[in-house]
Amino acid sequence: MKRIMKTLAIITGLLFAAMAMQAQTASLQGMVEQANQSYSSANYETAILEYESVINAGYESAGLYFNLGNAYFKTNNIPAAILYYEKAGKLDPTDESIQFNIDLANSRIIDKLEPLPQFFLKTWWKAARDTRNSDQWARLGIISFILLLISAAVFIISTTILTRKLSFWSGIVFLGIMALSLIFSVSGYNEYSRHSSGIVFTPTVTVKSSPSENSVDLFVIHEGIKVFINDQVEGWSEVRLANGNVGWIKNETYRPI
Repeated sequence: MKRIMKTLAIITGLLFAAMAMQAQTASLQGMVEQANQSYSSANYETAILEYESVINAGYESAGLYFNLGNAYFKTNNIPAAILYYEKAGKLDPTDESIQFNIDLANSRIIDKLEPLPQFFLKTWWKAARDTRNSDQWARLGIISFILLLISAAVFIISTTILTRKLSFWSGIVFLGIMALSLIFSVSGYNEYSRHSSGIVFTPTVTVKSSPSENSVDLFVIHEGIKVFINDQVEGWSEVRLANGNVGWIKNETYRPI
């Protein structure tokens, strides 16, 4: 009897947890729909507050960040628009409309930099990885693993040479796809979870040669520009620009992507 009561208590707890999660999801979905309605009605400031309320509640998606970026773009807050477009792009690197809006917003900032050419293998690797997001690669890896197990089972139970050969080489192919998918999935997730870049929000920033106000002034950058974070020391960050320039800026001058 005690075991039955304990089991019932566990089941009841799980049911209540599921109901609470479903209610929270429905509530967040309602908030998103309200924000979309505000945006459609050109109430962009209201839409921004509503989108940010959803994000502060712990929900995120490429679409949500993209819509918030659009709302900021409509209010001419270009740094914030670029920030949320970039966040959307990290979640869904395959969406061409996101990249188009990133390029459009970047055309509105002061600094126009010519990016350094990347090593071709790195370019190919990133292009291949970004054909899917990390979740999609993980799902492909799981499917490939299941097919690998099926191929192994067919190889074991088969009595004909042709079937064994086909299952063996199929297993090799599925093993390769699984390994590559998991590598791409982990790489994509690490790229997303690392705050290795940021968007400058201070109108004008003087980049220093070292993490000190008394150090040499190297060059000046402006709001909206994307910086890559190399290192951080006591309120300062060593940043690298797309053109290869490196220097130090204060942490409060940018927001991480």
